[in-house]
Amino acid sequence: MLERIRVETLSLMNEKGMSFTVAELAERLAVSKRYIYEQSSSKNELVASVLNEILDDLQRQVQEIANSQQLGTIDKLNALMTTAPKALGPLSSRSIVDIKRLLPEQWGNFERFFDDRWEEIKKLIEHGVQQKLFRPIDLSVLQQVYRGTINGLNEYQYLTRSNQTFHNAIVTMTDILLYGIIASDN
Repeated sequence: MLERIRVETLSLMNEKGMSFTVAELAERLAVSKRYIYEQSSSKNELVASVLNEILDDLQRQVQEIANSQQLGTIDKLNALMTTAPKALGPLSSRSIVDIKRLLPEQWGNFERFFDDRWEEIKKLIEHGVQQKLFRPIDLSVLQQVYRGTINGLNEYQYLTRSNQTFHNAIVTMTDILLYGIIASDN
């Protein structure tokens, strides 16, 4: 039942940001508010458990990709750059804005994850340069382009205007970063 509570919490977060209520959650689950509070002492604690589960899932994926013997350097880089939550599902841009604003400590955990993932990406690129798969580039500029693009793609207005999911936008961005815009026969 705790998993179901977390799934519905994420669903409400994605719909309403942090303005959802425990009463709405209880109604969706057809349980009492008291039952929810028996499982978790507060809404923020419940949200924190959802965010921790998403973060644990992302960290697990990064380690699996980095340690994979089946993936080559380019495939690993592509997989690392497009890693998305699988456990409970993705966070909407609306919920991310609220988490950044209302739960900065929790968001800081995601920022540290992004920094750690970047270190894995950087190692792969450096390895790819040694293998002559990639040309040498200024990695600090690529990091700014990558992080800036992720932040830009995560804007609610952009996603709704372009009818994109955040994950699909990240996959497209990664394809452009890795393969460019020049046709392969040129």
